[in-house]
Amino acid sequence: MKVVYHGVPRDMIGDTLYPLNQLQAVAPSAYEFQRSKYTGREGVLDFRVPGTDLLFNDTLHCSAVNPALLLDARRRLGVAQPMMMSGLFFAIPLERITIHRVVWYSCKTIWINGAPDEDVPPVPPEDEFEPFDPGRYEELSAPTSAHIAFLERKAAAGRRALMFVHIPHVLVGGPIDVSGLMPIEWQPSGTPSR
Repeated sequence: MKVVYHGVPRDMIGDTLYPLNQLQAVAPSAYEFQRSKYTGREGVLDFRVPGTDLLFNDTLHCSAVNPALLLDARRRLGVAQPMMMSGLFFAIPLERITIHRVVWYSCKTIWINGAPDEDVPPVPPEDEFEPFDPGRYEELSAPTSAHIAFLERKAAAGRRALMFVHIPHVLVGGPIDVSGLMPIEWQPSGTPSR
């Protein structure tokens, strides 16, 4: 079964994940907490996903890499774990996301979203976005080499490293029903437990 991944929000209520811009109406306090992740990179909130009428935060940002692999890489390299992560995530079957407009974002180029403390472009290249094709989708079996290099660079500089830089994203233009999905817990051994 093909899946994408999304973290379980620390303040999650119910069985639905909402894009940030929808969360504001559903759970205002949760919205404020989640929005605080964009401190220093507020311009991202106004970025429009190329080829759509969706703002970046009209979409849920799902990972094409199992987050346990990303957390293991951070641990191996001595990079601090993100404080806002619960350590839990969902493996979401594609049929739960393809009811919405979905966009593949290759996330090859670093921009303000991934490096707010660097002199980087304010937006990513448009050619890194394309309509999502579930038939072509394959989950990545490891973090990208660019992601590992990013972590190494941040560790060497003693700087904060955001979680999903250079990790392909599946942007889902609507809420995702996660009812019946058991959260996966990252174990420091690198083996996720269900």
